[in-house]
Amino acid sequence: MFRYLRLLVSFARISFRDMSEFRLDFFTSIGHYLIYQAIFFVFWKSILGFTADSLGDWQFPELVILSSFTLMSMAAMLLFTGFVTLYQKVLTGSLDKYLCRPVSPLFGLLAEDMRIFAAFQQLVAGLLIVIPVCIYYELHLAWYNILAATVLLIAGSFLIVLIQGCLSLSTFWFGDVSRIQGFVQVMGDFEKYPINLFPGWLQAYLTWILPIGLISTCPVLVLLGKASPGYFLMAAFSLMCIWGIIFKKMWGVALTRYESFGG
Repeated sequence: MFRYLRLLVSFARISFRDMSEFRLDFFTSIGHYLIYQAIFFVFWKSILGFTADSLGDWQFPELVILSSFTLMSMAAMLLFTGFVTLYQKVLTGSLDKYLCRPVSPLFGLLAEDMRIFAAFQQLVAGLLIVIPVCIYYELHLAWYNILAATVLLIAGSFLIVLIQGCLSLSTFWFGDVSRIQGFVQVMGDFEKYPINLFPGWLQAYLTWILPIGLISTCPVLVLLGKASPGYFLMAAFSLMCIWGIIFKKMWGVALTRYESFGG
């Protein structure tokens, strides 16, 4: 365990060393994310201009927070990019180097592809939106709602990349699964919108099948005190257990099927 922790610290140190070396790029990237989110702010403001300043139960500052949560959820998912890119390593045969190292191959896959620098940038950009909005619009957030929303955001983000990890493992049976991964990424656009405004069947799909809502709408509702965190946390951790078991089984079977391109 100490060895794995030491390796993680080494990867983090390298990532933050890169960040300190290119400081202009760091701040420019944050500005890029803020400008990108500003597009959605203009969009929501334009929509609300025709709907009496509300969209269902959603007010403008709440929609702004929802948009910012897409940045923070992406920041969490960037720490587990290895789940998503696993299929590429299988197709190119580069999985071999992880099998030869004296650490868990899965740990090596995840640790090497941790995008700590990019994750930190998006997290900072997201907080630079949420905090001023809460102050300007005098949104009083309870500390336990902040904690529950944070836990739900992290759990939901990990769940999404875990599902993508299972899809990546299917490459052992079906070959190139980039199109399937692309479908999941396209469906991820739903996180930008309040899913509780969609039809019931779509809400259920985005909560229990492809749980996009658990990384945006649900954490924001919990943060604002508009929903109890218990149900959503139960949904997130239940799905994590299910998909975790599926991934573990698939990983074990996949390794027995693996044939390196080098023979």
